[in-house]
Amino acid sequence: MQDVWENRWPTTVEDIPFGRLSVKMIDNFEKFGRSSVLDMEMLVNSMKNISTENIELIEDIVYRFRHSDDAFPVRDSIVNAIVRSYIDMDIAHRLVPFIKDKLGYGLLLDFYTANLLMNHFLEKNMTEEAAQVAYEMMFQEDFSHNLTNCMSMYCCVKRLQDIGDVQPEEDPSAPEEEDEWVRVNIVHRPVYDDHFDINKEHFRLGKSLYFLGQANVIPDENSSRKDLLNHSLQFVGLGLYNKFSKALDLLEKWIAAAKTDKTPVLFHKQMETFRNHLDWSPVRNPEEEELDLGQQTVQYQAKKLYLTEEEKAACVERFEKLVEEAKSFNGIADEDIYEHILNNIKGQIQNLQKDDIGIQRKKYQTWKTNMVDMYQKEMREEERRRKQKEIELKMAEMAEKEELILAHERKREILLARHKAPREKVKQKKEELDEDELEERMKSRKALIKKKK
Repeated sequence: MQDVWENRWPTTVEDIPFGRLSVKMIDNFEKFGRSSVLDMEMLVNSMKNISTENIELIEDIVYRFRHSDDAFPVRDSIVNAIVRSYIDMDIAHRLVPFIKDKLGYGLLLDFYTANLLMNHFLEKNMTEEAAQVAYEMMFQEDFSHNLTNCMSMYCCVKRLQDIGDVQPEEDPSAPEEEDEWVRVNIVHRPVYDDHFDINKEHFRLGKSLYFLGQANVIPDENSSRKDLLNHSLQFVGLGLYNKFSKALDLLEKWIAAAKTDKTPVLFHKQMETFRNHLDWSPVRNPEEEELDLGQQTVQYQAKKLYLTEEEKAACVERFEKLVEEAKSFNGIADEDIYEHILNNIKGQIQNLQKDDIGIQRKKYQTWKTNMVDMYQKEMREEERRRKQKEIELKMAEMAEKEELILAHERKREILLARHKAPREKVKQKKEELDEDELEERMKSRKALIKKKK
């Protein structure tokens, strides 16, 4: 697969050095606020020849490109090239915050790229980073790709082993200092969507396990055992996600179905973890006075989903009753299922990898063909712009010459017209002098004549 990746760049497309291309793109962003998709494709291809000293420049360009018109839709080939380059430079951990910041950087992972990144983190024993990628795939709510489902489940179960029985940190208390009020035109009401807005890792992990359990990801030859494993992960996932009422509704439904055959409903370990998180769950005070709209935040809205003390006590009581009911027909199995799940999924991953690699090989060829078409189209467009500019310059030059010729031709006409133009005769008015002025002027004239003599 590595050879296909290294030979993915078409020989007919110019391979511009990173330094020249990055300067060109920054200049385009400064002048026009955009740079072409072809430039971005060339830039991520040139990353194979750069050092880690240029990473911040790359990230700045990716951010600028994301906020330009050409960034939509996000091209899988660009994201795949960025992820592969970071893996080759052994700095893949820098990708995690950028993948989370979808609006800022737009690194939306396709199935193959997500699998590649999760596999890299697992090989490096970076379980937390691998799980973060799995959470991002959960947010997409697309569980149609079996290999990605298995990789996500593997990462989530590994992370569950690390933090499943660790008490989550308490919510930070509100600062005691006085708020600084600023006048604004509109006060927006914060909204918590309980999905993309989730910022607690236990919640993200729990929701991922619940969704993957619903998708029946765990392979097992025995269908009843497969249901038992998936039910256990759904139940513990809802516990981490603090959706206790929903989890107890499912448990009640499963107990009713299992009573007849007296088959196990859940495993003891998952029920214990669920109970721990039920005990640790924060509560809200329903009588607490609501904050002014200007003081509310997204996290303030999130706390409205917490149980009250009464609701929490009711869930504890209901859970105890359902546990006793399940124990009455041996409905709780005592077995550590995590290693069993990981081993089964590992075997399933090996079986699915070949097909996934074959599909990705075809994608690389498709991207290669698309790159040639894009390059040729860009060259034609550049040639059209060059010719248009030449025509515009030539027309401007011709217009200037035409103006000079017309001015020369009309100069003689203008001069002749000036002499031929009729002129108004100016009549001089005779001065009217009184007798004293006339006598004075005559004396002055006689005196002037005497001097000349």
